[in-house]
Amino acid sequence: MNATATTEIPAEKFSARLKRESEELHSTAEHSGFMTKLMKGELSEKSYLRLLNQYVYLYEALEKVAQGYREAGNKMLEPFNQPELARTERIRADIKALGQENIDPALPATTKYAQRILDSAQSPERFLSHHYLRYLGDLSGGQAVAVLMGRHYGISSEALSMYRFDELPKPKIFKDSYRTLLDNAPLSEEERQNVVDETLRGFQYNAELFSELMEQESH
Repeated sequence: MNATATTEIPAEKFSARLKRESEELHSTAEHSGFMTKLMKGELSEKSYLRLLNQYVYLYEALEKVAQGYREAGNKMLEPFNQPELARTERIRADIKALGQENIDPALPATTKYAQRILDSAQSPERFLSHHYLRYLGDLSGGQAVAVLMGRHYGISSEALSMYRFDELPKPKIFKDSYRTLLDNAPLSEEERQNVVDETLRGFQYNAELFSELMEQESH
């Protein structure tokens, strides 16, 4: 009598799980009224500039925490936490290239989001969530944003330096490597769940920010 062979289903990779579990909220944020209209060319250069201004606060918070972890020598974060990813100075340069000298005040949603990022200084896996959300977003959808801002609003490449990662491999190569690092990161199941939960929270903050930016369009 032949024994019936059983095929084991491969365990889901953590990077795939993170993408799957955050997909709905990611889509909600990405397809918000503000981003949809911006990407369709229905807003203005000024609208994009308002978004950039809010990004200053988020990336300053992210990169302050990143520097703290580098100085502390956090082994889990070390492979991810590359200084070449830093965007703050590029964002400030883009704002200046678009003719604005001073940074707009932070919106309420931005303040909440930036504080949440700063709080991740006490939780490496939660910091990893914000690191993943922001930088892989810039290397993914951010590349389309750059193309469409140039096409719809005539924004020069000089003012779109936020989306250029000259010191890194090509986006696909880097993103594939990053996902492999996620899959192999020495995280417990509880810590992995923390990464997922914080990523979901990050997308919620993004959606709130886009909503407040949309409100500004009607004023």
